[in-house]
Amino acid sequence: MGKTLVLALAILWGAAAVAGAIVLRPTGFGQCVDIVGEDIARSASPGATLDPLDVEAEAARVCAGAVG
Repeated sequence: MGKTLVLALAILWGAAAVAGAIVLRPTGFGQCVDIVGEDIARSASPGATLDPLDVEAEAARVCAGAVG
């Protein structure tokens, strides 16, 4: 019974690792927000202070198609 339990736990741990990798994988939308957010920050006037939440929100609107 001991070997069976160890094997079952190893299989469950492996399945959990694969599921975690899938869940934590960056999405296309997340990558879009990152790229657009970097572009917004780069195009801001030098010395301007940008709120990171505002930049992320604007990038999300652009990626969602809400801004033309």
